[in-house]
Amino acid sequence: MSKIAVDLMGSDLGYSELSKAVIQFINEDKNSSFILFGEEDKIQPLFADVDSKRFKIVNTTEVIPMEIKPLDFLRANRSSMYQAIKAVKEGEADAVVSAGSTGGFVVGSTILLRNIDGVTRAGLCTPFPTAIKNRPCVILDVGASNVNTGEDIYGFARMGRIYAEDITEIHNPSVYTLSNGSEEGKGPQEVVDAYELMKTRKLTGFKGNCEAREALDGNHDVIVTSGYVGNIFLKATEGTAGMMNGMIKKAFKRNIFSKIGYLFAKKGIKDMKETLDYRRFGGAILLGINGVAVKAHGNSNTYAFYNAIKVADSMVKHDIINKIKKEFSND
Repeated sequence: MSKIAVDLMGSDLGYSELSKAVIQFINEDKNSSFILFGEEDKIQPLFADVDSKRFKIVNTTEVIPMEIKPLDFLRANRSSMYQAIKAVKEGEADAVVSAGSTGGFVVGSTILLRNIDGVTRAGLCTPFPTAIKNRPCVILDVGASNVNTGEDIYGFARMGRIYAEDITEIHNPSVYTLSNGSEEGKGPQEVVDAYELMKTRKLTGFKGNCEAREALDGNHDVIVTSGYVGNIFLKATEGTAGMMNGMIKKAFKRNIFSKIGYLFAKKGIKDMKETLDYRRFGGAILLGINGVAVKAHGNSNTYAFYNAIKVADSMVKHDIINKIKKEFSND
């Protein structure tokens, strides 16, 4: 049975939306239980009809702000996020899920859980929808840090392969470095260095460089880059998807003929929306630390937060942490 620590504070939509996701998961998965961190008087009524053996509430009233320095995080040791991460550190929980501050979550998880031996830098990993339905592209780092070395990026590739194979169930995933050209030697020094490391150390599945315009064509399983570049790619992609969605809605509402056209195209548009819906992936996973840590989007609704919990539970059941430890144990 997996036990998941859930930080219910700090999200945009509040307790009700996140609690619905936890309750849905409890109802669907009999082999899981939860430790819930937040204001008990607000959480308890939401779980009135849930088996009390499946959850425990830890009363916390402090919320981690959007931006926080490491020392300030340590001082906020009574906050919901700190306590949830601490539960994993002390072995009370197998995983932690939060929709609170991304900066706080990365800082806190890294400080409390520490990097796995051999991992030079932990990275935020997130699956992206691609042109091929149900074949996501795993990209990391998407913002755990701004500056990375070639060794860091090489480590991201090794961890990304494990995640892609076990969680997205892609057999022998291909691995690429994100660059401004497909030729060897393209890109900033850290990308060039990472390319050379993967080539000389014969990383399984390494195929070379990938340009951003090809990243989501469904033929690239794992793409690695520095956190600064990855975060820009993440936000640019989300922004483009949102813009396209708005433009399509506007186009079909233009006149009576376009509205009729929508009726004929409705199924195709529905499929496209489902394919591009980032919420089905749950959020970002911090790979490289001694524990399963999943950061859900701050505006997660029930569907998105449920999927974040599902990812955390799947990582526990696939024993991802020990697989990453094994990968780096012989370095």
